[in-house]
Amino acid sequence: MANPLLVFLHGFGEDARMWDDFVPHFSWPYSYCCPNYAAWSDCDTLSAYSHKIIAALPSDVLLTIVGHSMGGYIALEMARLFPERISRVILLHSTPSADSVEKKIARDKTIVFLQNHGVRSFLGPFVANLFAPDFVKSHPNLMRELSLRYTNLPADALIAATEAMKKRSDSWDYLAKTTIPFLFILGDQDALIPHESILRGLEGKGQHKCVILPFVGHQGTYESPNACFEAMVAFM
Repeated sequence: MANPLLVFLHGFGEDARMWDDFVPHFSWPYSYCCPNYAAWSDCDTLSAYSHKIIAALPSDVLLTIVGHSMGGYIALEMARLFPERISRVILLHSTPSADSVEKKIARDKTIVFLQNHGVRSFLGPFVANLFAPDFVKSHPNLMRELSLRYTNLPADALIAATEAMKKRSDSWDYLAKTTIPFLFILGDQDALIPHESILRGLEGKGQHKCVILPFVGHQGTYESPNACFEAMVAFM
């Protein structure tokens, strides 16, 4: 079998360009690729994303998946569907938990907002919420750049992605049973993924690891890139 392949999966409201700001700045132990599915409007389940992504990857290599946020949800589904293809998974600011009732209501509101106001109006406050407050204050140019970068993402694709995230099932039972090792990289100031709930869920699941990044929100590759890289490579 050929050498392993690193697969970087981007999150919601961004595309593969997020990895351009992180991956090329470090030396990785394997070759890598960064699939771009931000414009896909024909996938409204994680299974649909997973099948479409893996069909485009070489079949003769073991995959190490790094998934940011929604990309982590897809990585979990890929591991569940194609365990023989995947050697390990890194969930970057992501969770195995399904959406709560309140979160599903918020997803529905996101869909209505996108339908009524479009992507540009959505992304401004959305991007800032992904970072720790102090980082937002000290990096106004980056906030502006990222908000503008993704304004051309199609609204129908973001709506489909929102539906897929809303429908996803809980994966904690799967994590208790799988032999595929998982690494969680979390921020202690993440407003979207509370790290305390992940730590509680990982109790008794010694095959998996967790790294908490101090003073970091939901975007560790921007807020603490060196620590993210070091944690990833140590796990590989």
